[in-house]
Amino acid sequence: MHVWDTATLPATDQMSYWADVVCEAFTPLAPTRTRDHLGRSKSTEGLYGWVRSARLASSNSAEIASCTQRLSHGAAEVRRSPSEEIFVNLQLAGSCRGEQDGRQCVVRPGEFALFDTTHPYTLEFEESGAGRPWHVLSFRIPRDRIVDLIPTNTRFTARTIADVSGPGAVAASMMKSLWASNQDLGPSTRTTLDNACTQVVADALSMFAPSAPVDRAGADDALRVAARRFIVENLSSGSIPADLAARHVGVSVRRLHQLFAAEGTTFGSVVRETRLREVARSLTNRADTRAIADIAAAWGFYDGPHLSRLFRERFSCTPSEYRASHGRAD
Repeated sequence: MHVWDTATLPATDQMSYWADVVCEAFTPLAPTRTRDHLGRSKSTEGLYGWVRSARLASSNSAEIASCTQRLSHGAAEVRRSPSEEIFVNLQLAGSCRGEQDGRQCVVRPGEFALFDTTHPYTLEFEESGAGRPWHVLSFRIPRDRIVDLIPTNTRFTARTIADVSGPGAVAASMMKSLWASNQDLGPSTRTTLDNACTQVVADALSMFAPSAPVDRAGADDALRVAARRFIVENLSSGSIPADLAARHVGVSVRRLHQLFAAEGTTFGSVVRETRLREVARSLTNRADTRAIADIAAAWGFYDGPHLSRLFRERFSCTPSEYRASHGRAD
């Protein structure tokens, strides 16, 4: 278990240390304490806070307590995030006002909310009554592991889920139990319970699922169209990573691959086919007088022999023969 605590530091050093702590334990975050925060806090100088963090399986768990403050994950922090994750924050004491994707929520003790590191969000934490620190259990789940479990088209960020009954109550109880018992569990048990907790959290979000039936086939077609448009728009940029395309259309990388697999192809094959098609179109364009090597490079092919092999496999001739067959000489 990793432990960080500002209590041993001078008040003047606590803010910068806390900024390093929350970035190390969670994701890039910028803490601030305004005059208003200080006026609502028992701690009127520095920044009191501690974090205890422990790995589960693919997820990470942490217990945090601190003073009134604002934590911002803005556009700059999104760009600096080393990975894509979903945070599930269970409030134990104090409160949190969260904001993401145009929604706001207030999370009180016994409630939890989710926040997505691929979009900006803010967390405004408030100490509990009598100036006691706010207190949170936070589970950091890889984004790919949870988004495909959440009902399609569900707006799940910055939504408050209570532990009164149903999956919300089970999820809150599992998070508390996992945190309390983590050090006593074997690796296989931690993996099993980690997966189960993720599933129950996703089930709890079903209350926010759209009530109207969704045309899944139509939605999948629209996602594929958007992905293909992204490919075309980025052909000249060299490689086109699947994770960038997935983020652009708002799905996980696994979901992106599933979309193309449903049509009997792959993301990489679609990228390659699109490049070859654009090369072929340029070769037949009488206004395009560039050399074949220059056309190839413009559409992302920088290896002549590699292009010739792929082009022959697709069109049963070399690029030169293809251009000549359409009445154009090199």
